[in-house]
Amino acid sequence: MPSPTLRVSKRGEAVSDLQKILNNVVEVDPRLVEDGIFGLATEKAVRKFQRDSGLPVDGIVGPITWRAITAMSERLNGASSRIFSPQSELADIARRYIGTTETDDNKAGNSQALLNIFKADDLVTAGGTDGYPWCASFVSFCVQELCRRSPFFGSLNPPREASVSRFLSEWAQSTNCLIFDNSSRTFKPRKGDIVVFVFSHIGIVDAVSGTTLTTIEGNTNEAGGREGTSVATKNRASSLIRKFIRIPVTTGHLNSQLREVSRLC
Repeated sequence: MPSPTLRVSKRGEAVSDLQKILNNVVEVDPRLVEDGIFGLATEKAVRKFQRDSGLPVDGIVGPITWRAITAMSERLNGASSRIFSPQSELADIARRYIGTTETDDNKAGNSQALLNIFKADDLVTAGGTDGYPWCASFVSFCVQELCRRSPFFGSLNPPREASVSRFLSEWAQSTNCLIFDNSSRTFKPRKGDIVVFVFSHIGIVDAVSGTTLTTIEGNTNEAGGREGTSVATKNRASSLIRKFIRIPVTTGHLNSQLREVSRLC
């Protein structure tokens, strides 16, 4: 059944479905109320999606815009109905390195994986690329791999940070990442978000359950310290969270895909 053309003043289930999709594919603040009423806020979100996607900007959801929105939603959600971010692949990448272990002095030893992690940042100490706390290096390494693998982040300038504070205050801000905390009423943590802790430590969100996060972290240990030996999963309370970082989708490649979708409509 064709989707109906929607514009300001329209009401109904189709509008509610549109609002749910827009809340997933467009960053709007505040999020749209999914009330089935096509008001000015919904029109603004539609116009933003059209502008970002290289479509005619008229605030009306006709066949071309419906096709583009549906295509984007399917890319973001796959076969799952739960909220999904393309950044979730970051957690999948990090999970492959669980169990990677250093020697007891922040040295890579015979671990090629850990040596690659140390080489993912620009820090050199005493002529060597290892020998210092490496939680930020691990996250930098995973983001670099995400940028190589995912079309959603192909033109992003990935981090090369060995410092947690620089990762947050320098790279995340200069790259226009979304930075938010637990008090945000608009944004909630998702799988693949980067999490900065209050004790100068950093990791990657793998799952969210209530006020508890399951994370994947480098340079941690069984006690959850910031100066451990391995990549491991941890359960972290929200009280330990300083900030969340969500990497921005680089739209150039996606816009060309959406324009191709529009051309075929």
